[in-house]
Amino acid sequence: MPRADATERLRIVLVSCSRSELTDSLGDPSPEVARAAIRRLEEIEGRHAAPALRARLLDADLSLVPDIAKALRRIGDTSALDLAVDGLSDGSYVRRLAGARALGALADPRAADALRSTLLDDIAGVRTAALDALAQLGADADTAGACAPLLSDPDAQVRISAVRAVSRTATRPGLLLGSVADDEDRGVRFEVAGHLGGLPDPAAAALLADPDVQVREAAALASNAGQADVLCGLLIEDRSSKVRRAAARTLGSLDDERTGDMLVPGIEDPDAIVRVVVLEGLERALTHEGAARRLVRELLADRPERRRASVYALARLKTPEAATEIWRLADDPNPDVRVALLDCARTLLPDSEPLLRYMATDPNSDVRNSARNRLLRNPACNA
Repeated sequence: MPRADATERLRIVLVSCSRSELTDSLGDPSPEVARAAIRRLEEIEGRHAAPALRARLLDADLSLVPDIAKALRRIGDTSALDLAVDGLSDGSYVRRLAGARALGALADPRAADALRSTLLDDIAGVRTAALDALAQLGADADTAGACAPLLSDPDAQVRISAVRAVSRTATRPGLLLGSVADDEDRGVRFEVAGHLGGLPDPAAAALLADPDVQVREAAALASNAGQADVLCGLLIEDRSSKVRRAAARTLGSLDDERTGDMLVPGIEDPDAIVRVVVLEGLERALTHEGAARRLVRELLADRPERRRASVYALARLKTPEAATEIWRLADDPNPDVRVALLDCARTLLPDSEPLLRYMATDPNSDVRNSARNRLLRNPACNA
């Protein structure tokens, strides 16, 4: 097996029934081969695989430690927890890191005290792994109190894990997380933004106005009705289409009587995906019929850009019941609106031929020629 390539070694492991062969493969240089050996050993040996797996728990490649720990948990091994806890005080930081990762996979509340003590470890990676493991143990005031000081840790990755741990262990995490909404590291702010709904208003406002696009996007997706007005502003003004999409998606999910008014400006968005999300939000909030009625009202808007966008939006919703209102746009003072009407006539009208013939005499040459070309391309109109 050592002389075979990784693909061949994996094939051998997947069909092997040899305990010694599989035990040797736990140390294979290929993580995929080693993972397959863990699964296969568990499969054929059950509880009897525990000694071989425990022997590798603190010394395997760190990426494999959670796999080994989960296998030991599945087979009901009672010694893995003590072994992992002992690893937290080992002189080798790699073994301490392995112990913390193993405890994260075991997710046993009995390890909480040992993990909280490990938050003082000199190595940032160990502190990060301890925070990640504590986050798996659920809400606990003592744990939240121990994790909170690490929100100001010198290492950014530790602070990111502290945000995750506090958000899962504190009863009201927003009060603690608000203090790092202005963290210098984008990754920390991004993590905090995912919990925006529970943050104090100043912290929430700061994240929704963050200079980083991904932070603003995450903040918009995590917002609630309390940030509706800010989301409305993002939908109209933000320079990133990703942020505008996120704002539209959240607005469409809010139980707010103003949802229609807040979403409608998005039908003019230059990004097609934003416009689709806006329409989906309108349908979700107002029903299909309600969204159509709301858009029909926009056909009377003062701004031609809104009337034009409303035509395309109604066509996307496929609302032929708006035929009477649509016909009125044939005499709209703005030629762009009349061209939009021609673009959507076949979708919006049960029979588009009368409209096309009427607009083939339009005073504007572009509109007139467009209508005539559509008549020529429509076999039914030439019959």
